[in-house]
Amino acid sequence: MTFERKPTFKMVDTCAGEFAAHTPYFYATYDTEEAGGEDEALEFIGENREKQTVIVLGSGPIRIGQGIEFDYASVHCVMSLRQLGYEVVIINNNPETVSTDFDTGDRLYFEPLSPEDVLDIINIEKPIGVVVAFGGQTAIKLTKTLAQHNIPILGSSADTIDMAEDRERFDALLERSGIKRPKGHTIMTTEEALTAARELGYPVLMRPSYVLGGQNMIIAYCDEDIEEYMAIILSHKQDNPVLIDKYLSGMEIEVDAICDGENILIPGIMEHVERTGIHSGDSIAVYPASDIDDDMSAKIVATTETLCRELNALGLINLQYILMDGEIYVIEVNPRASRTVPYISKVTGVPMCDLATKVSLGYKLVDLGFGTGLYKPSPYVAVKVPVFSFEKLTDVDTHLGPEMKSTGEVLGIGNNLEEALYKGLIASGHKMTKGGGVFITVRDQDKPEIGEIAKKFDKMGFAIYATTGTAMVLAKVGLSVKIVDKIHESSVNTITLLESGKVNYVISTSAKGRNPARDSVKIRRKASLLGIPCLTALDTANALADSLMSRYTPENTEIIDINNLKERKQKLKFTKMSACSNDYIYINLFDKENTVSSPEFLSIFLSDRHNGVGGDGVILICPSDVADAQMRMFNLDGSEGMMCGNGIRCVAKYLFDNGIAKGQKVGEGRHVLHIDTKSGAKECTVITKNGLVSKVTVDMGKAELAPEKVPVRLEGEKVVNKPISIGGNVYRITCCSMGNPHCTVFVPSVDKLDLEDLGPKFEHDPMFPDRVNVEFVEVIDQHTLKARIWERGSGETMACGTGTCAAVVAATLNGYCEKGKDIRVILKGGELKIHYTDERVLMTGKAEKVYDGVVEV
Repeated sequence: MTFERKPTFKMVDTCAGEFAAHTPYFYATYDTEEAGGEDEALEFIGENREKQTVIVLGSGPIRIGQGIEFDYASVHCVMSLRQLGYEVVIINNNPETVSTDFDTGDRLYFEPLSPEDVLDIINIEKPIGVVVAFGGQTAIKLTKTLAQHNIPILGSSADTIDMAEDRERFDALLERSGIKRPKGHTIMTTEEALTAARELGYPVLMRPSYVLGGQNMIIAYCDEDIEEYMAIILSHKQDNPVLIDKYLSGMEIEVDAICDGENILIPGIMEHVERTGIHSGDSIAVYPASDIDDDMSAKIVATTETLCRELNALGLINLQYILMDGEIYVIEVNPRASRTVPYISKVTGVPMCDLATKVSLGYKLVDLGFGTGLYKPSPYVAVKVPVFSFEKLTDVDTHLGPEMKSTGEVLGIGNNLEEALYKGLIASGHKMTKGGGVFITVRDQDKPEIGEIAKKFDKMGFAIYATTGTAMVLAKVGLSVKIVDKIHESSVNTITLLESGKVNYVISTSAKGRNPARDSVKIRRKASLLGIPCLTALDTANALADSLMSRYTPENTEIIDINNLKERKQKLKFTKMSACSNDYIYINLFDKENTVSSPEFLSIFLSDRHNGVGGDGVILICPSDVADAQMRMFNLDGSEGMMCGNGIRCVAKYLFDNGIAKGQKVGEGRHVLHIDTKSGAKECTVITKNGLVSKVTVDMGKAELAPEKVPVRLEGEKVVNKPISIGGNVYRITCCSMGNPHCTVFVPSVDKLDLEDLGPKFEHDPMFPDRVNVEFVEVIDQHTLKARIWERGSGETMACGTGTCAAVVAATLNGYCEKGKDIRVILKGGELKIHYTDERVLMTGKAEKVYDGVVEV
């Protein structure tokens, strides 16, 4: 005997009975008609029957493996369908999504995405088709049911989806297409798994079919791993077979494409930072892929086209590849939306969900305005960085592998990979502390690589802690390592080290497993609870180290408006100029074609002497309402300086020689210009030779001596020959401000000093709240000084105009030089003449143009 009762659908009373509600938001009930079980959905359906109806399946509850990215895809699909004139019905049962806002679709059914519930709604709505491709694996699993009931699927068919998931069918497709994949088998029992693993050779990758987020996916290294994880997989009573593949460790590439049945469009190719073995949802993805050349890119496009056509894909499709030894291997193909669709859509400007929706309805890509094949690359670099919530997941091992564990992701977008990665890591919760301690414990197979990564942390000044085995490897590459006992070896061990606050990062790739009693799991769990970033893949640790070593900070990265991305790189004209070998990159903002949105980033990018134009920083020459021009100077670290004596001489030369400002003539070959700076307007007298400026005298203003004006945290009316302790040593300092803070130390010989060691200690001492520029000065005679200068934000420079002035002020205050006399100062980059009085400091020196250029940014 069979019993069947169809549900009726009631409208959700969004006004709780206080007012009449009229929202097309329904839930199912099994009330009889006698009990008032009339179908309230029919009223809304009947009103709009002149439009064709399409049902869009959502993704259900948000969980690990299936997050808000699929809701993004579903909502954008709905938006496209409504714009095309369809009446759109959404089925989803997650109130924490945009798709279940009552006005996203024309009607919303708040019901589980199960075969019975979906079929009941289809029975009453009678749509022309159902869209499953945007709801992730939850929606995809319903394709067989829909096909069995002859319900049209808009997009890739149930047969296409089954062909991609079914191991034997997919292998046959690859075989006839000549496409490689890791060797593998389909198994159902533990015995079959052990046989297959021994035939393939360890390590092997195991996963159930028809799952999302790598659920119960593992890398097995031995028979014990096979037995442990098969027990877990079989406990779920899987109806579908388990897939077992030979594990290949190579570069992982990810592609999202749109296929219209004939042509494909690939918005971009993504490259994972981590090698294969880490789930794509837990990996850092980079677009455009930085390590593939045009030849490999063409092969990836050709392979993608072949797979799309052989599968008869229609709409969105996600493909994951391994690149190893110059060969392409297919990992998996999913004819549906993926979690990277929102990411790649935003950074390329290609509306993937809109285009996929249209081709599912019969539109052709050639008519939709974005072309076919591989889309033009973006001028930006973008990274997708995963976000984890391990502090909320009790006893879960934070070790990353093929089973997904992230609960979200963030987007970092920049002008280069270093900037984008820094932004992404910051946004994902990393504090990006550039000092402290790092604790390292790695498994044997990672020991050959850990040395180079540890060297990077050592170079940044991190204290390195390690367990005995790892410490021995690090010591062999010349690193000083503090050995830490394992948990069972001593009461003072790895856990107490983490609790001490001495560790800022943990690198742990040691024994994997789900047993919370293991030392490695306890270490990672403790790090998570203490908020210490724990890196469980060497590639991630290496990327973090590179990002920390860059000069990027939250203050000097560019804020990029994702809604107004530029389509191509900007050509920026610049002039390289030098004064006493203090060379800056000068950008003329009187030229309307030159636009600078982030001078902080620009200084980091262009000043790099290996990968940029090279210089001591960037100087902007800007229009001014109070002077002939305004000068803005940015240091190597992107920070903006108050004043630059050598820089202002070059600005004066640039203005005069290029006819932007001629100033007031005060004599033959002498003109006075006024240039505004952050420390006030400065008077510059240019001295010409053959009509061009050769030297410039700058009135640097009055030297400020009061401690609060410098600023320096010392008592008294002024700081002259004051003994202080820096880095455990006593120095006598003299301080003043020349529009920026300066500290002068007199030494017997400047040539013997290690400024790379001394400079940062002075610059960052808490005594100087705004950091400080430091002059180390050797007195030659009462008319001559020799100086080396450490400039805050830039390091040791060939010369520093304000620093040279500060050196003469300090020498005069200490009785080494006479006030009101011309003092010659010898610098690494040349010589300057300084004239100091109580009212002002005059600086005279050469200014030279090196060359003009154009750079793309």
